[in-house]
Amino acid sequence: MKMVNAMKTLVLKKEDVTEIISILNQGGIVALPTDTVYGLAVKSGHLETIEKLTRVKNREIGKPFILLVSAKNQINEFAVLKRRDQKLIKRWMPGATTFIFNKKDTDSQNSNPTIAIRMPDDPWLINIIRKTGPLYVSGANYSGEKVATATKEVLDKFEGKIDAVVDGVSGDTKSTIIDATGGKLVLIREGLIGLYEVERSITDGGKMKIAIAADHGGFAHKEVLKQKLIEWGYEVNDFGTDSEESVDYSDFVYPAAKAVSEGRADKGIIICGTGIGASITANKVHGIRCALVSDVTVAEVTRLHNDTNILAMGGRVINEDTMLKIARVWLSTPFSEDSRHQRRISKIAEIEKAEEK
Repeated sequence: MKMVNAMKTLVLKKEDVTEIISILNQGGIVALPTDTVYGLAVKSGHLETIEKLTRVKNREIGKPFILLVSAKNQINEFAVLKRRDQKLIKRWMPGATTFIFNKKDTDSQNSNPTIAIRMPDDPWLINIIRKTGPLYVSGANYSGEKVATATKEVLDKFEGKIDAVVDGVSGDTKSTIIDATGGKLVLIREGLIGLYEVERSITDGGKMKIAIAADHGGFAHKEVLKQKLIEWGYEVNDFGTDSEESVDYSDFVYPAAKAVSEGRADKGIIICGTGIGASITANKVHGIRCALVSDVTVAEVTRLHNDTNILAMGGRVINEDTMLKIARVWLSTPFSEDSRHQRRISKIAEIEKAEEK
């Protein structure tokens, strides 16, 4: 491994803003106290310095760093953003959440097609980034070791290997890292913010309205599901039935499906004995894409590919535990927005319009 030339590491104060900015602009490495942990920062456009940082950390060559930005609109310069991504940025930035997005060609750190981006929740650090431009930052540690949270810890590791360390107090928890490059959000590293919280925030206002309905064959499952939905933070509109007395599923499923069709509910979940009658009923309503599901994998796919807005299940086909797993995956999985899936859904809508004439 190529050795890093020894240098004098300056210890600066937060008030030394001009000197900090000058070092970064000239291609130096500066350890900065952030709202998460101490980070080793370099200017994003300095490829030689990025390579040097990789050597200093004993980091795998080509492994990307997190890009810190000072404003949300800067992210558009580096990443290809979907509508969902814009919602994530609006809700979780600034803060201790890092999102991995598909990368634009304008960034040339390496050939990696993705980029990890965070906007820190620290006015001092934001001010630095405004004056230097976006910074690539990695935890002040050797790969695989504990990240420094104090100036002395940084110097113990990197004295003579970096240009400067800013004396201060950092947080003590790494940011949550979530991969948003695909249709489903994937947790890469856990921090203070949980994946479920982030998934929930994709819906406007963070609180989704769910219409539920069942006949006598699905009543028991519906009651269990209703309580869980409330515990998970959803708003529930229960269209019945209210007992195990024999009833006709269409009398309850139709009003629930209409609520989804007319926008009075965001999504619907319906249950009858097998789920078949309920799903057929729901799909007679304009704008409804209802899928009958009995396993978790299909629950995920039907959201990713078909953007289903009503989930049907069979109370006599699956147990309560499976029902809850299916419901949670279905509710938390966003539509992929891939063009081929959108094209197919549009063709379904065209068929629906033609049949209504």
